[in-house]
Amino acid sequence: MSGIVEVLTQNILPIFIVAALGFLLQRSQALDVRTLSSVVFNVFTPCLVFSSLVGSRLPLADLAQLAAFSVIVVLAMGLFGLLAGRLLRLSRPDVVVLLLTIMFVNGGNFGLTLNQLRYGEPGLSRALVFFIVSTMLVYTVGVFLASMGNSDWRHALRRLLRVPAFYAVIVAVFVYTMQLEVPGPLMSAIDIGAAGAIPGMLIVLGMNIARLSSLSSLRLALPAASMRLVLGPLIALVTAGWLGMQGLNRSTSIIEFSMPTAVVTTVIATEFDVQPGEVTSIVVLSTLLSPITLAIYINLFSL
Repeated sequence: MSGIVEVLTQNILPIFIVAALGFLLQRSQALDVRTLSSVVFNVFTPCLVFSSLVGSRLPLADLAQLAAFSVIVVLAMGLFGLLAGRLLRLSRPDVVVLLLTIMFVNGGNFGLTLNQLRYGEPGLSRALVFFIVSTMLVYTVGVFLASMGNSDWRHALRRLLRVPAFYAVIVAVFVYTMQLEVPGPLMSAIDIGAAGAIPGMLIVLGMNIARLSSLSSLRLALPAASMRLVLGPLIALVTAGWLGMQGLNRSTSIIEFSMPTAVVTTVIATEFDVQPGEVTSIVVLSTLLSPITLAIYINLFSL
């Protein structure tokens, strides 16, 4: 029990305190969240990706293993979602909502911060691999699911090509493999930008929760949140064992896929008019319940 309390107070509580500032800011001033979110996503996050990957000097074998884990768990969760949809006899729109909310997690503002607080920079650099791969999957697989095949594949590709982190990882891998030295002033500028990513993400998280804080329906929210917070970590545990992951690779990856539903799913659901109220309910419910489930699994799985 003491281990669970320690995780809650030392690793998770600081995250929610900073997010609460964003929540209060949004409730008191009703700011345009999209502006700050765009700055974090297009400026700070690519800097964080580049700085962490280049600075970590992770072996290529680790990068490949972490990337493989990310793809496997997301797709495996999708298969379980399809099965659950058939067993529950859900309508087609409900199945889409279920898949969006259980496959894609808040591995950015929540997951990256938790891994950084718990494991420091080595943990952050590994968690970033999951974040990058899952971001690409959101804007390809996620967009395709939301459109249910009616969207042109070129549209999904264009969305991916507009993700700055995509280019940051390509450049970072090139610099890493070629053992290139980044000019000092440029690297310092990138590090400054990277330092703003985590706090910016948390403020955006709190602001989004303030905007999405009504549970419009528990009909789909309860099963979806349960699958995300209970089944997700179990799939991650099995996959990590199957891939032979150990140490920080194992711990950070399992934590990343144990996160609540990604806030970005509400954006996709709204854009494609896929029951955004239901998606919002699942995002909020899974986020509020996640501190308890995360603390339990971190101790239970010895992460």
